[in-house]
Amino acid sequence: MRIILAISFSLMVLAVSHATAPASSLRIAVAGDVMMGTNYPDNLPNAYLPDNNGAHLFKHVTPILRSADAAAANLEGTLLDSGGKVKECKDTTLLYAFRTPIAYVSNLKQAGFDFMSLANNHINDFGQIGRESTKATLEKAGIGYAGLNTDKPWHIMNIRGRIVGFTAFSPHARSLSIHDTAALQKIVTHMDSICDIVVVSFHGGGEGAAYQHVPEGMEECFGEKRGDVRKFAHAAIDAGADIVYGHGPHVTRAMELYSDRLILYSLGNFCTPYRVNLKGIAGHAPIVTVDVDSSGKFLNGKIHPFVQRRGIGPVPDTKGYVIRQMRSLTKSDFPTTPLNISPDGTITRTK
Repeated sequence: MRIILAISFSLMVLAVSHATAPASSLRIAVAGDVMMGTNYPDNLPNAYLPDNNGAHLFKHVTPILRSADAAAANLEGTLLDSGGKVKECKDTTLLYAFRTPIAYVSNLKQAGFDFMSLANNHINDFGQIGRESTKATLEKAGIGYAGLNTDKPWHIMNIRGRIVGFTAFSPHARSLSIHDTAALQKIVTHMDSICDIVVVSFHGGGEGAAYQHVPEGMEECFGEKRGDVRKFAHAAIDAGADIVYGHGPHVTRAMELYSDRLILYSLGNFCTPYRVNLKGIAGHAPIVTVDVDSSGKFLNGKIHPFVQRRGIGPVPDTKGYVIRQMRSLTKSDFPTTPLNISPDGTITRTK
């Protein structure tokens, strides 16, 4: 495992503690949406950018991310210094376009991220220039990506002798489609044939506090079909996925154990210090670490509680609000799933 010095020894111990797992297991850390700041609108180039290129944004979460064997999240926006064709919006007061300076990729690298999903609506904020700049910037930094339907549909890593694959889907233009179950299963089946562990990310579901629960069937929001996320997650696991994690609703959702594989239906916002609502539950910013055995079977996991503060990124949630929230939602939405979430965030199988 990759280890760095923690902010304090006690925080490090708290951050990475899990139930005992065999040495052959792998630990995957997953988080939600990341948008470190934007230099758009052009007339306010510094209004939504943190000090020092955001070097402080991940300081509280880096020990957890870097102590995992691999860490992944969703890149909500583009990595682009200037230019690009901004997306059109009939009501310009509702235009949220995210253009994060290229230099900010160093924050992702230093934090320990290995993979970023590009399957979301904001990767298209500045057209092809924005997409190409984002891909090139991640590649130069050595961070994997997937999720665009014009590119390779997966990213493969060799982790301590095991082959781990990541892929990503969304309902939005130029993404691998969350609606195309046949394509999903074809991709995941092939990945399962060449990988020991397969991790599937999705950006789906409604947005906001009214969409905390995971419904049956298709979700719609803002006039768009946002996916049948239960069907999607189950289809991914049926095809060979080992971990499925979601984001997109801007709030956290329940989790489920399906065929001995863990599904996290939404991890909410993670590091979105500007231009994103962080009030109440929208500010919850967990990391979930998942231990799997050599075949991908769930062993145990942990919710690491954080909450966001404007301009400074995720900070420790010392009251464990997000743990209580995810426990409650899981009991409500998946009452028979064989999982126990303890008050400290430890996730274990009940039977």
